[in-house]
Amino acid sequence: MPDQPLPAGRHGLPGETLTESQRRRIINSMVAAVAERGYAETRVVDVVERAGVSRATFYDLFDDLDDCFLATFDFVSGRLLDTATAAYEESPDAPWAERIRAAMAAVLELLVSWPEGARFAVVEVLAAGQRALVRRDAVLRRFAELVDGGRAQSHLNPPSITSVAVVGGVQEVLYGEVIHGATAQLPARLPDLAYWLTQPYLGGEAAAVERDGARASLRRTA
Repeated sequence: MPDQPLPAGRHGLPGETLTESQRRRIINSMVAAVAERGYAETRVVDVVERAGVSRATFYDLFDDLDDCFLATFDFVSGRLLDTATAAYEESPDAPWAERIRAAMAAVLELLVSWPEGARFAVVEVLAAGQRALVRRDAVLRRFAELVDGGRAQSHLNPPSITSVAVVGGVQEVLYGEVIHGATAQLPARLPDLAYWLTQPYLGGEAAAVERDGARASLRRTA
């Protein structure tokens, strides 16, 4: 949830605490404003009014709206990466397929619980210019590193670009759901995504087992 604006007048907060609170509120506001208005229509005034800070404070913390967008993308993508990595590393002795399925499930659940973040990171980043696209590519390659863990268990010798291609395909599935307002339906995609993530490394039969496991998990939580 976004931070509440600080009361007017003396608040007694240390300077660093105040600055961090303002920065965090601006970033949360940026997520909400871009998700609602779209990147192209978002203005500084839309961000500062939601955040409860002045334009002067905004420009003390960020060079311009693009700089704020990039910092916000780092925040949103960082949450997604941390969520995926934590789920992947929770059971280090488990088979890779189980770990990557857990990571995918955790990301989907976060996107469902945070539709504004989903819209920001999956859809609006594509409209935010070259620097944002470069950062998006770096994030996708971090996800690809998790997927590439399947290479150690693979007997199929997939090409080295397989993990990047797989993550790109997953991203396209997420984009299609989010842009059509179906973010809440993302967990239902887990079985097919589990198949897609594992099939290039383990083959169709093993990937089908992962798909069935994901379906069973969804039924248990329904």
